[in-house]
Amino acid sequence: MVLHNYEYFVAIVDEGSLTKAAEHLYVSQPSLSQYLKRLEANLGVELFDRSASPLRLTYTGERYYQYVLQMMKLDENIRREFQDIKNQTSGRLRLGVALWRGACLLPDVFPSFHRQYPDIHIELTEGRSVQLESALMNDKIDLAVMNLPRTLDYSKLVSEVVCEERILIAAPTQHPYVQNLLADCPTLGGYPVASLELVTHIPLILTKPGQNLTHEVKHALGKSHIEPDLLMETANLTTAINLTAQGIACAFVPEEGAKVCQHPGAVTYFAVDSPDLVWDLAAVYRKDTYLTRLSQLFIDVMKQQLRRE
Repeated sequence: MVLHNYEYFVAIVDEGSLTKAAEHLYVSQPSLSQYLKRLEANLGVELFDRSASPLRLTYTGERYYQYVLQMMKLDENIRREFQDIKNQTSGRLRLGVALWRGACLLPDVFPSFHRQYPDIHIELTEGRSVQLESALMNDKIDLAVMNLPRTLDYSKLVSEVVCEERILIAAPTQHPYVQNLLADCPTLGGYPVASLELVTHIPLILTKPGQNLTHEVKHALGKSHIEPDLLMETANLTTAINLTAQGIACAFVPEEGAKVCQHPGAVTYFAVDSPDLVWDLAAVYRKDTYLTRLSQLFIDVMKQQLRRE
C-alpha cells in the first residue's frame, strides 16, 4: 500500500478538525477535504465518523492510523541510516543522562570521544529516568545513559549494559561508629565493607522519590528490614555527599559519584556485600528506532573508558 502525504492524515487526526488541520499544514480547507475524500475512495472505507465533533476515527481509521505511524517510523529510520552512510562520523547526537550522572560520566567519557570524533556534536538532555524514558519514546533524544530501573518497559525500549556499578554508603569518617568499623573491616573492590546496619547508627540523607537510586535503596533496606533515621531527601547527590562531609549524615552513592566527590579525610565510602546494591549502567534506546552510527560510537567509547577503569 503506497501512501502519499501521510502527514495530512496525521494532522487531521491530531487536530480533530479539517479546518484546524488545514491551518496547521498551511493549506486550504477545501484542498484538504478533497485529499481526505480521495484517500477514503482509494481505500474503500470511511476513516472518520463525521457525526462526531471533534472528528473521531472509525475502527478502520484506527487501523489505518497505526499503519501510517509505522510507515512514518520506517521512513524516519531509513533516512537516518542514509544520513549515517553519508556522514560517517559527523553530525549531532541527542544524549540523555540523569541530572547527577552527567557530572560523573561525561568527564570520564566525553574527552576521549571528542578526541576521536571531533565533528560529532552532543545535544545534552538531563533529567530523571522517567523523563529520559519519555524523551526516548517521544523521539526527543537518540540515546539515554542510565542505571536500569526495575520498571523499564522492555517491550518498547532496548538496553545495552555498559558496566556493573556498586551503590556505596558514604559516611562521615570521624564519626565514632565509622572509626570503629575502620579499625577492623575487610575490603571489597578497594572499599572497606560495612553492613546496611550502618544507616541505623547515623542519620540518612536519601535521594527523592522517583529517582532510580531511591527505588534501589528502599528495595534493599526493605528486604533487610532496616528502617533508617531519615534526616532529609534531596534530588542532588552532591548535596548529600557535601552534608556527609560535615559529619551529620550518611548517604547512598553510586560508585561513579564517589569518584567525583571524594572529600579525603571527611568521607569514607563503604561497599556493602549485597547483590541488591549492585546495578547495571546501560545505554537505552527505542526498540523500533534505527540506532544511529553516532549512538553506537558513543556506546563503544563509553564501554572502553568505563571498563578500563
